[in-house]
Amino acid sequence: MSRIIICFLLFSLFFTVNSFAANPGPPVIKLKMGSKMLDFTHLKHQKLTNGQCWECHDKTPGKITNWSEATAHKLCIPCHDLNEKGPISCKGCHKKS
Repeated sequence: MSRIIICFLLFSLFFTVNSFAANPGPPVIKLKMGSKMLDFTHLKHQKLTNGQCWECHDKTPGKITNWSEATAHKLCIPCHDLNEKGPISCKGCHKKS
């Protein structure tokens, strides 16, 4: 019985990973940041996370639920800081025009 459960879990994991990878999304996404738009290099980030979409997306590919500045701060800054890549200061994303 436990082998059946393990097989089911492995199959589920395989299916989930492949369904994320099969849906690469657009190369660049325009994210609303207050009154300005931020070019988010989606394809580049997919490659950097080795297609592990769940790093940012909850359960399924598509728009991130309740996207906001607070969500960006929660998802983006820790990852940028950890990997020492990308903006982590306010001016990095909130550029004055």
